[in-house]
Amino acid sequence: MSVARGQAQIEAPVEAVWELVGDPNRYPEWWPRIIESKCEGIEEGCTYKQVSKGPVGVERETIAIDRLEDCREIRIRCLDTGTYMCWQLVEARGGTFVDVEFGMEPARLPHKVFDALAGKRFYRNWLAESVAALQRAAGAKKDRPE
Repeated sequence: MSVARGQAQIEAPVEAVWELVGDPNRYPEWWPRIIESKCEGIEEGCTYKQVSKGPVGVERETIAIDRLEDCREIRIRCLDTGTYMCWQLVEARGGTFVDVEFGMEPARLPHKVFDALAGKRFYRNWLAESVAALQRAAGAKKDRPE
């Protein structure tokens, strides 16, 4: 099972960061590799559809929200591949401290093979790209006049 972890300090209020992280409908605006995401009712236990650029092309996926704590944490998991992401947010030094984990708990053979051959590098790179994109999006939101 591949796991990548990272942390970052984002110079934006936790509520502004949560608007991006806590709403799957906003993921295509900032999250690299997410092309389309449609979530009707955002709540723990719900599922939604997503289109993303995977390691072998564009994939249509069913995503579950495993954990959701307003302005604090969201854990989502792809029911098709076993890929998961967990974002935890904490108010810190006038901004937001973000603790992130990406990984895979593969259930099927093709995903087990991918995970064994390239999973660690794939998730480490995607996590770094995602945190950087979130920092840019939250910073741009913070700098925009209301």
